[in-house]
Amino acid sequence: MERDYLRIIKRSAREESDESEDSRSHWDSSLSISSLREDYQAGIKTRDVVKAIFERIEAAKQIQPSIWIHLQSLVDVLHATEEITRRWPDENDRPPLWGIPFSVKDSIDVAGIPTTVGCPAIAFTPSVSAHIFQKCIDAGALFIGKTNMEQLATGMTGCRSPYGTLHSTFSKDHIVGGSSSGSAVSVSDGLVSFSLGSDTAGSIRIPALFNGLVGYKPTKGTVSAKGVFPACLHQDCVSFLTLNLGDADTVWNICRGYDKNDLFAKTITDASTYSKSPELSSHQSAGSPKLTFRFGTPPTQALAACSPIYRQMFSQTVQALQKVGGKLVELDWAPFAAANELLYGSFVLERLTTLPEGWFEEKKHLLHPVTRQVLEGALARKTTAVDLFRDLHKQAEYKRIVENILKIEEDGEMTVMIVPSAPFHPTILEVGQDPLGTNSKLGTFAHFANVLDLVCIAMPCGTYEKEGEEGEGSRLPFGVTILAGCGLDAQLVKLSTQLEDTLIDVGQDQ
Repeated sequence: MERDYLRIIKRSAREESDESEDSRSHWDSSLSISSLREDYQAGIKTRDVVKAIFERIEAAKQIQPSIWIHLQSLVDVLHATEEITRRWPDENDRPPLWGIPFSVKDSIDVAGIPTTVGCPAIAFTPSVSAHIFQKCIDAGALFIGKTNMEQLATGMTGCRSPYGTLHSTFSKDHIVGGSSSGSAVSVSDGLVSFSLGSDTAGSIRIPALFNGLVGYKPTKGTVSAKGVFPACLHQDCVSFLTLNLGDADTVWNICRGYDKNDLFAKTITDASTYSKSPELSSHQSAGSPKLTFRFGTPPTQALAACSPIYRQMFSQTVQALQKVGGKLVELDWAPFAAANELLYGSFVLERLTTLPEGWFEEKKHLLHPVTRQVLEGALARKTTAVDLFRDLHKQAEYKRIVENILKIEEDGEMTVMIVPSAPFHPTILEVGQDPLGTNSKLGTFAHFANVLDLVCIAMPCGTYEKEGEEGEGSRLPFGVTILAGCGLDAQLVKLSTQLEDTLIDVGQDQ
C-alpha cells in the first residue's frame, strides 16, 4: 500500500503505451517493489529506472550530502542491470527481487568495499559479502550503495557519525533516528526500494518511525547475521526498512533461513514450520469480517514519558484497533520494563568485544566523543562477571514470562503488545544539548524487544502538525511498534498486513 505522504507521483507505463519510446524512458515513479514490478511488466527498462534513481540521488545530496558512505557508480549499476538481464532473460521466470534497487547499512559486508561501521579507524575491506547481501543479489536485486550510520551502531539519534549528521526526511530540524540512519533516508527519499540494516536497541524501529517507514525486526537468528559487524552479538538482529509491509514481507522471505555459519542461527525458519502457521481468528460482523486479536499497551505511568501529541496519537491508534476487532487487555508490563533496563547494564560491555584487543585503551580518542563517552561510562561501572551472570539469569526469567504473555491461543487468537515506537521526536539541537539522556529516553519502548527476543514491526500511523506550524511540509510522522513472541514472525506479518490500512489513517482528520 502506498502512503500519501511518501507517494512519488506514479505515471503508469500502461497509460503511456501510446507515447514515444523516448518519452517512456523518462521513468519517475514509486520504488515500492510491487509498483516497480508492474512497471517492468509494462515495458519499463531497468536502465531507465537506474538513471532516474541516480538523478534523485544527486538531488538528495543537495539536501543531505552525507546519506552515503559508499555509492556505486552509475556505470557499475548499469552493468549490473545488463548482468541480471543476461542471467534471467525470460521475463516470465525472474526472481522476486529482479531489478529492485537496495542499500545496506555500512556494518554489512560487501566484498571489495570497505566496511566502516561509521568508524574510519577500524574500517576493513572484506573479501566475502554478508550472507543476506548475497541472498538479495542472487534474487536479482541491484546494489546502490552503503549508507551512513551511527558510529559502531551505538545510539538511536543519528547524530553520532563522523560522516555527517542526517535529519528526518520530514524536517531538517528533527533527528533521523539511528543507528540505521542513512538506510532510512535512502528508502524514505525514494532512492532505493529497501535497505538492509540491524537492530540492537531500536536501530531499525526508531528510524522507521521518524521517516514514515515500515521497520521489520524478525526473531533473532532467523535471518543470518554472518558478515554483519556486531554491536552486541547476543542481542543484534538483521532487520529491514521498506515503504510498506508487503515489501518487508517480500524481502524477509528472500533473506530468512537457517545459516549454520551464524552461531546464533535458529532453525525456526524452516519452511515446514511456517507452513503450519495457524490462520488468525476472525468472525463475521454486520457487513464485513472483523479481526479478533488481543493487544496490550504500556500502562498510563509508562506512557507519561510521551509528548502530549504522541499520547494523543497513540490513544487514537488504540481506538482504531478496537474498532476493527482488537481486544484491549491488561498485560503485565513489569517484565517488559525490567528487560528494558538490562540492555544498558552489563550487556553494553559486549560492544567492546567487537574491537581489537587493547584498541579502546590506545585509540579511543579516534571515536566520536559521544560514542567514547558511552563506552567509558560502561567501563567506569566496574561490572563483574557475577553482575553479568545475574543479568543473564534475569534475561532468561523475563523471556519465559513474556513467552507466556505474547502467544497464540489454541483457538488461533493472537496476543500482541503495541507501543509507541518512541515517546517523542526530538530536534537535532535537543540531542546536542543532552545526547545521552535523550537517547536513553528514546528507547523507553524499544530496548526490551531484543533482550526478550521478540519479533517487531514498526508501522506508520499517520502524521501530525509540528507545533506552531501549518501547511505543506509542517507535518511529522507518528508510528507504533507491534510486538509478538519469539518465532511468531509469519503470524505477526499476517496480522500487521490486515491492520496496515487502518493504522495509516490515524490522526488524518486533525
